[in-house]
Amino acid sequence: MEPTGQEAILKSLETLSHAADYYRWLAERVRPYIHGKALEIGAGIGNFAQFAKETASEYHVSDVDPRLTEKLSQQFDHVYCWDIFTPFPDGSLYDTVVILNVVEHLEDDRAAMDSLNARLKTGGNLVLMVPAMQFLYGTLDRSFGHYRRYTKDSISNVITSAGFKLLKCEYVNVIGMFGWFVYGKIFKKQDLPSQLCSRFNLVVPLLKIERPIAHFMGLSVVAIARKT
Repeated sequence: MEPTGQEAILKSLETLSHAADYYRWLAERVRPYIHGKALEIGAGIGNFAQFAKETASEYHVSDVDPRLTEKLSQQFDHVYCWDIFTPFPDGSLYDTVVILNVVEHLEDDRAAMDSLNARLKTGGNLVLMVPAMQFLYGTLDRSFGHYRRYTKDSISNVITSAGFKLLKCEYVNVIGMFGWFVYGKIFKKQDLPSQLCSRFNLVVPLLKIERPIAHFMGLSVVAIARKT
């Protein structure tokens, strides 16, 4: 039996760790907006954080699963086991909040934006990524506990409704759409094959020239916003 829910997420994080070149590329793309004291929410096992931390003066990480925070504690000095809808453990405010592939797991995404806003200093940056294109929603999404996928317009509306000023919102990873569609819609798989993620490193250079197509679609949406 294939794993579902949190077990599927744990397995997928280990699988996605093989796509290190993708996380490095993604970190390079958003790194200009990561500065000062930063907090990554839902950091998993640090797949993205290991590359994103370079431009922050301090890089703090959190996750809701204690098994993941235990792993994170092996790499980071400041680790929190935290549910986004509960008070933050020490009340800290941050210059940057990073949240990748988390909001789609939350039924009330608007309330989540309020919580993110509360963690930021005035003028601080929000770096957010969510899955895109509802037509891609399939067994992989259900297995991982996704409530929805987004468009640029829909995630922009959620962000700005919480009082953020939207700086940038764009689709990324056109190539990844094909693998997600095949495995989640055609083969109806419930987890990602490790060989797919390993081989994805080979096509990462193509992501650098995808922008004309990514204006219209992509596997994910990346948004940058500022607390005013």
